[in-house]
Amino acid sequence: MKGLNYRTKVPLQIVLVVVVTAVTISAAALGHAWRDAERELSEHGESLGRVLAESLAPVMLRDDLWRAWEVVNTPMEAAMEEHRRPSTIIVLDRRALVYVSSDPERFRVQTMLGVGDDDGGTLETLAKLVREEAAGRLRDDTGWWLLIPVAMDGARLGTVLMRYDRPGFFDRFHAGLIQVVVATLAVLAALLPLGWWMGWRVAQPLIRLTHYIEAVGRHSPGELAAAMPPPEGRDEVARLYERFAAMLLELEQKQDLERQVVRSDRLAAIGRLSAGIAHEINNPLGGMLNAVNTYRRHADTDPFTQRTMSLIERGLLQIRDIVGALLVEARITKDPLTRSDVQDVRMLVDHDLRQRSIQLDWRVDLPEAVSVPATPVRQILINLLLNAVRAADSGGEVTMRAAFTGDELVLEVSNDGGHISESQKDRLFEPFADTGGSGTGLGLWVTYQLVEQLGGGISVDSRPGDTCFRVTLPVAPEQAADRGERKQT
Repeated sequence: MKGLNYRTKVPLQIVLVVVVTAVTISAAALGHAWRDAERELSEHGESLGRVLAESLAPVMLRDDLWRAWEVVNTPMEAAMEEHRRPSTIIVLDRRALVYVSSDPERFRVQTMLGVGDDDGGTLETLAKLVREEAAGRLRDDTGWWLLIPVAMDGARLGTVLMRYDRPGFFDRFHAGLIQVVVATLAVLAALLPLGWWMGWRVAQPLIRLTHYIEAVGRHSPGELAAAMPPPEGRDEVARLYERFAAMLLELEQKQDLERQVVRSDRLAAIGRLSAGIAHEINNPLGGMLNAVNTYRRHADTDPFTQRTMSLIERGLLQIRDIVGALLVEARITKDPLTRSDVQDVRMLVDHDLRQRSIQLDWRVDLPEAVSVPATPVRQILINLLLNAVRAADSGGEVTMRAAFTGDELVLEVSNDGGHISESQKDRLFEPFADTGGSGTGLGLWVTYQLVEQLGGGISVDSRPGDTCFRVTLPVAPEQAADRGERKQT
């Protein structure tokens, strides 16, 4: 069974146990029935032999051979079950000579028993036992002989020999054998499907667990843990399910942490590379812009050259804007964020909202001032709101929520546009990342850099019809403490 799976092995083992048990019980029942039948036949033979011995004693005493022959033939002609009828009855005298028999042609009167008979020496053994005045039973290959002494007043007159053949006994035993076989087959017919079903039920949880284990690596550990059915009971399999589900959740957390670390390292490396490239570009870019301005002020050029210079200047200015976005350096000021700062952001994005007929759900629950730098927070809100406006459907809705929890500032910006796929989330905060929008992808990267510099965190939750960016920024300890004291008061 080493090559079989549990789906087959466990039910098959239970079925084998059922079959072995049924066969063992049936064999024991047959053996018991055999012994009972043999004992019953032996007792019946001994009882019949004693009756014959008692009837023959006075007849032999008178030496009435004809009457003795009638007594011997009475059971041979009596109405009884065939297996109970002896096949041969012989009466021997004390010298082991045949006195009378039910088969006089074979066993002639006054002949020595066993002389001239080719029976393997059984008759000679019987004759010897008679001369020794023995009693009991003698078996051979085809049946057995019963020896019952004939005596009167303590004197032994002879011996009655009765022969029972095995075929007759087998006929008697055959009926019991048929009953046991039929009963065994009926029990097996009922228990085998039940045993197979019980084995399948026992193996099914392990089979399902094997499928989940094999799926590790092809599916997310969190999805596998959510798909696993809750364990039933508190047995070993249920505890195994619990431990495996816990292991999957721990693996999911570990993978999330590894992804965050890899993404943070990648973003940090990209930030350092982008800042270095931007610094190197800025120097020649500034010189080129100064040269264009100088040429336009002092050169007497034709209209075509002026248009060409204007085109070059606009291109250089666009390069400067992109380079400026790559040079994210949070100049932290001590100016706290106020309600008017947040309201200014709403005014700055109002034009974009009207152009696309987008409704703005504005929910701000802030104190008069929050101890976080105002400038980078405004830039974070502007970037997130402009991205949300671009991503929202025309005529759709954008929601902005700002709340102060006492120890951190929470900003949430959501829109009802298309959702961001999992593959896009992995590179969402990288520069020039493809987020499905029309922008360059620098806005979210700048936002991420600003949030990191402020010691906060940013996350995104996206599903069809609802994409929400959530930013949490720590508040200066003194304001958090003041908030806690005011709550207690």
